[in-house]
Amino acid sequence: MQNENSLEIERIYVSKEYLGKRVGQLLLGKAIAIANDKKLDFIWLGVWEKNQRAIRFYEKNGFVVFDEHLFILGDDKQTDLLMKLKL
Repeated sequence: MQNENSLEIERIYVSKEYLGKRVGQLLLGKAIAIANDKKLDFIWLGVWEKNQRAIRFYEKNGFVVFDEHLFILGDDKQTDLLMKLKL
């Protein structure tokens, strides 16, 4: 999905030893600040449908699922949920 009034978060990965220490929250906060500074309408991202921890994190931060798409990793077909946060 390409939209000039949006910001895509491609990935937020946090090393295991930093999980639960608000590193992801800080990174997401920075992305939101950048989007707000640019006066964008929304932030969007794709997250693997089986990554429940990430889905809960994004939902807790106001993201909602609006679509899904197929992601192929080698021979493995996976579904990514597309989520967005209206600013």
